[in-house]
Amino acid sequence: MCSRNFLRSSVLFIFFIAFQLDSFAQLGCSNVDAGSDVTVECDDTCTTLEASIIAVPLVTTSSYVIETPACPLPPITGGTPTSLTIDDRWSPVIDIPFDFSFYQNDYNQLVVGANGQISFDISLADTFNGWSIDPGDQIPLIDTNFPFNTIYGAYHDLDPSVDPNPNYLNYFVTGDAPYRVFVMNFDMVPHFSCNELKTSQQMVLYETLNVIEVNIIDKPVCATWNDGLAVIGLMGNDLTEFAVPPGRNTGQWTASNETWRFIPDGTPTVNASFEWRDSTGTVISTDVMVEVCPQTTSTYTAALVYQDMSGSTIEVTDDVVVNVDNALDVNVGPDQEFCIGESYVITAEVGIDPSLVTFLWNTGATTQSITVTETGTYSVEVTYFDCTGSDSTEVTFNEDPIIELGDDIETCFENPVILDATPSNYPANLATYVWSLDGVVIQGATEPTLTVTVGGTYSVEVTVGICSSIDSINISPRTDLEVSLGDDFRSCPNEPQTLQAVTSENGITYEWQLNGETIEGATGNTLDVMLDENAMGTQVYTVIITKGECTGSDDINIELYEVANCVISQGISPNGSPGFNDQLDLEFLSDRAGGIRQLQIFNRLGSLVYQKNNYVNEWFGQSDDGNELPSGTYFYVIDLASEDPVYGAQATGWIYLNRDAN
Repeated sequence: MCSRNFLRSSVLFIFFIAFQLDSFAQLGCSNVDAGSDVTVECDDTCTTLEASIIAVPLVTTSSYVIETPACPLPPITGGTPTSLTIDDRWSPVIDIPFDFSFYQNDYNQLVVGANGQISFDISLADTFNGWSIDPGDQIPLIDTNFPFNTIYGAYHDLDPSVDPNPNYLNYFVTGDAPYRVFVMNFDMVPHFSCNELKTSQQMVLYETLNVIEVNIIDKPVCATWNDGLAVIGLMGNDLTEFAVPPGRNTGQWTASNETWRFIPDGTPTVNASFEWRDSTGTVISTDVMVEVCPQTTSTYTAALVYQDMSGSTIEVTDDVVVNVDNALDVNVGPDQEFCIGESYVITAEVGIDPSLVTFLWNTGATTQSITVTETGTYSVEVTYFDCTGSDSTEVTFNEDPIIELGDDIETCFENPVILDATPSNYPANLATYVWSLDGVVIQGATEPTLTVTVGGTYSVEVTVGICSSIDSINISPRTDLEVSLGDDFRSCPNEPQTLQAVTSENGITYEWQLNGETIEGATGNTLDVMLDENAMGTQVYTVIITKGECTGSDDINIELYEVANCVISQGISPNGSPGFNDQLDLEFLSDRAGGIRQLQIFNRLGSLVYQKNNYVNEWFGQSDDGNELPSGTYFYVIDLASEDPVYGAQATGWIYLNRDAN
């Protein structure tokens, strides 16, 4: 079974790779690459070297690992032309000058399909090259259009007959044995049906390494033909042997500048090893990654050592130079400015363990850090074996401006309030001023003084150089303005009432409101009111007094009596609608007459059946002993505590008690 992972399994030292063989210099890559030369600092000479190789030679091909290298591509023109100038045709047999192992079989002949395949099944030579692909044709599968022992890269319906130039499908072999490569080029080959779309791609076979590369230079999609389907992958001897890059099985996809490398993932058939050597030739590691810590500039060698089939030992090597810079990097930071009263800790950063170095400051201190409180230039010299370094910084201390806005103020702003933030230790013109009200900067307020006409918290930031001082003051309206409208009361409809605002303040203005709405023209200390019989609920009258920026207010609530038209009812019905006309309600009369001294109820025979002192609304048709009186006409006598303008000192009349339910 082939491997479809992206990480090569751990077989000896099969590593992440991105380089080809030294003999393929024309392709821009190398078999073993020790990496670029590096430079390390004196205070930290350690660095990690990482070598890369393309593959272990002569590994069996039972499965493949898929990688995505980024090497320069072989030329796509100039090779030997093929005979593929007609549509849907396999080429004649093409000989290759080396044995190539593909799924544990060695081949030195192959055929090329006009639709983008290389097959080692040479019985396909000069036969029909199938093009029909269905979405369900996922590698691996058994299908005449998907022969075994074939490289698909990329397989989709192409039509070289549109422009039958034999050079567009060309091949060549380059390099020296035993590391040659066979390159099969498809150069701007038109798509079937969509002839204006053209594909450029390559398939590359590596001698000895048995590596396969598919290079997609540009592959568009002809969505209107064959569902625009294409596939990249390998199929071996049966359904258990296959390899497909992620996202490149049968489907509709485009690609450009894309390389897929298939690397044998079997067992090496030769002895092979990898090693890092120092400048003396001593092996320091057999891992592809190694950390080195040279004290002086040194050369390291990455070596791939293996035996070929004849038993000869072959080495492929590459060198990398680690340059050591003897200048010790010392950093004490940039120049600094502070204000008097502060201190600053200067630390000499060296990037290595400070216990390994010596420090010498121009103050005589020998510690890594010093604390300074005075203006001056401070420098340090650091020594680490043969490495030295130094650095210096300028530190300046300035005086904070001294400002005082004074105590908090309560005022009605009869006169403007002037705040002064001139510092006592600097001329006013050397400072900058930023005034704020309630935390918001006052635009344009940049002078040392500020005229205040509204309340709030005022703050000022005064800056001289880098030193700043902040002070604030709270200026608020007086909160002790008092005014009173008296107690809440009830009124009869259309009954004139006069409200009076009582205050001890002078030089004030009045504003009256009804239920939150200003009453136009009401600007005196009294207000005549009269509630209409249709007034609903409580009517809230408010008076607001104003003095400068200060205000005071009071409310009074007035509502109508529940008794219709404020008259003595001529009937009650306790057994009728609950809550409506259940009792004799004389609250309106009690309020305006100073109270009802006594209520007496007589039946039609003149007998006293009910009596109540300080009456308000307690009779609902009961006798003095609490029994229900029968329906009928009764007579009342009401003695008032004071003379009423309508009813006098005593009111008499009749009332009908209705016991029947409505």
